[in-house]
Amino acid sequence: MAEGGFVQDQTSDNVLGSQSLDILMLECPICLEQLRHPKSLPCLHSFCQECLASYIINESSGKMASASSFSCPVCRRDTEPLNQSEDKQRWAEQFPTNNMAIEIIQPLQNTRTLTMCKPCQKKGDMNIPAKFWCEQTQSYFCESCKVGFHDLFHENCEPENITEKNKSVTIRRKMSATGCGKHKEKLEYYCEHHQILGCHKCIIVDHRKCEAVTSADDFRDKLQTTKIENLIGELRKCVNSMEILIKDVEEQLQSIKEDQVTALQSLMDLRTKINERFDELQKELTDKLTASFKEAKENLDVSRKKCERLMFAMQKTLTSSQDAGLKEDAVGTISLFQRGQAEVESCKGLIQELAKSSRSTSLRHEYNSDILTLDKKTSLTMGEILVHQQQRKLPNTAALSERQLKMTRKINIKVPSDEKDCAVYGVVLLSGGRIVVGDYENHNVKLFTENGDFKCDIEISEALCDLCRVDDNTVAVALYTDKTICTVNVTDVTLTVLSKIKIQNVTEDCLGVTYNNNTFFFGTLTSLYSVPQDGGEATMLHNIGSKCLHLASDQRNGRVFASIATSDPDAVAVTRLSDGTHTGILKVGVVKDTTGIDVDKEGNVYVCGCNSHNVIQMSEDGTNVRELLTSSDGIERPSAISVCKDKVVITYASIKQQNFVHLFQLV
Repeated sequence: MAEGGFVQDQTSDNVLGSQSLDILMLECPICLEQLRHPKSLPCLHSFCQECLASYIINESSGKMASASSFSCPVCRRDTEPLNQSEDKQRWAEQFPTNNMAIEIIQPLQNTRTLTMCKPCQKKGDMNIPAKFWCEQTQSYFCESCKVGFHDLFHENCEPENITEKNKSVTIRRKMSATGCGKHKEKLEYYCEHHQILGCHKCIIVDHRKCEAVTSADDFRDKLQTTKIENLIGELRKCVNSMEILIKDVEEQLQSIKEDQVTALQSLMDLRTKINERFDELQKELTDKLTASFKEAKENLDVSRKKCERLMFAMQKTLTSSQDAGLKEDAVGTISLFQRGQAEVESCKGLIQELAKSSRSTSLRHEYNSDILTLDKKTSLTMGEILVHQQQRKLPNTAALSERQLKMTRKINIKVPSDEKDCAVYGVVLLSGGRIVVGDYENHNVKLFTENGDFKCDIEISEALCDLCRVDDNTVAVALYTDKTICTVNVTDVTLTVLSKIKIQNVTEDCLGVTYNNNTFFFGTLTSLYSVPQDGGEATMLHNIGSKCLHLASDQRNGRVFASIATSDPDAVAVTRLSDGTHTGILKVGVVKDTTGIDVDKEGNVYVCGCNSHNVIQMSEDGTNVRELLTSSDGIERPSAISVCKDKVVITYASIKQQNFVHLFQLV
């Protein structure tokens, strides 16, 4: 054997079978290719240098960095490099080159290609393959030319048979003259201590201290024939064992191949079933989406047709009213007038009907995006169709109410316990005629009836600014410099402080305040903020650049209105906050230096103009505006306003009226 085994003379009964020796002897056990830069380990197994280097690195990975050896890839013998301190990537280079393998490989590589007989080529026959190589004449011969030409002139020369079936003989002959892979000298000695063959240089350099060093012939004589036969028998058993293991591995490989095919088919079947199930789910959701769309569309179509029919009828009435001959037709005029009246009433009724029944419908498909992430444990679903409906505010379809404000009572709000004249910057009118005022100068909140009866007051340690309604029995007051929102319970005869919400992250004074949907909104000298009902950090909503003394909210749709105290021409006087956006809906003009602001149950907005000495009413989008009170009505520097049903209460900042509130009736 080329790697430390025994070479037998018999070839017909070779344990290697029909496989040629050159393939087995000169093949790298790692890559199973012909050896390249062959390196021999002390156990005489040879490997490509590159393969051995990669094996050493992989073998040592995961082990301690100080590991000083590795196991042979074939026999698992523990092997140490010559220089352990060198980087492991260079350990393979330290082992001796198998020069014997190189010498065998080189001539064999020359026989890989088909070589033609030289004498036959001389004769003109170019396609006769050569079978022999003569080292002495450096020529190739076919079998006929060897006998008829070469052997006649070179009786003492035996050409080398270069056919594939005789390569093993060639290898064996070369191996019989084995040389040291390190010194290229003949292997003549054997070290029993290291169990390794060596030339005379190896013995002198590496084994001079070893005691059991004998000649190769002497050690061979020590090996009894029975030992060799026993070893060959063991090798045969080992070969049989390897064949059994290889067969078992092949069976396992075949088994997992079949398992793979079965599993792949199962995956494909499951995918088909999943697709079928998802088709069903998609159809269910599609049907729901289609049905929801159809229902919403039918409702909208019905509303549109009602409006169209009424609109066409009123347009016809308008056209008829322009008929010049109508003046002479008394009956026709009366009939047209009555028809017009009925249509107007129908229009108002339809508007009221739609205002109550109209719904804004949104359709949305929602699903958990985690189903698209492989590392998430989420059930696979197609999500759901969400149908969301909410009361829809109709566009402004008519002018503002024609009703006017009529003053019904003037109430004196200065009580004996007050040390100073009043300065009321906030007022709330509650059901039952309860009037709550916040007195900035006297630092107290007072309760009156609409008849002017004083019920009680409660002292607040800080200066008060705006007041707002939380519910029918609770108001909130903004404490000016304390940056606090204080809630107060209101009964028919008592006031009680419920809580104080300290605003932590706002440095400016707290001025206007309103409440909507569990949230307080408040204004400062420059900005608008929101803060949760239970407290917490405030969120800045909008920088208005001027102070906001008052805010109001529409409880129906959550819109918040802020008055901005400025008299700059074309500056925004009222801004609206809705769905996270802000819109300037009224500019300085008819009102200047806006203060008090409130919203009634129909969505009309009431605004006080402190420097313009008036009170206006406008639609929620600011498109319709009319003056309710002016200076000619005795209005001077209105400060705060509160609306409850058809009653309105107003306070003033003028010196003449600062101790009074005026109660009005919408008529």
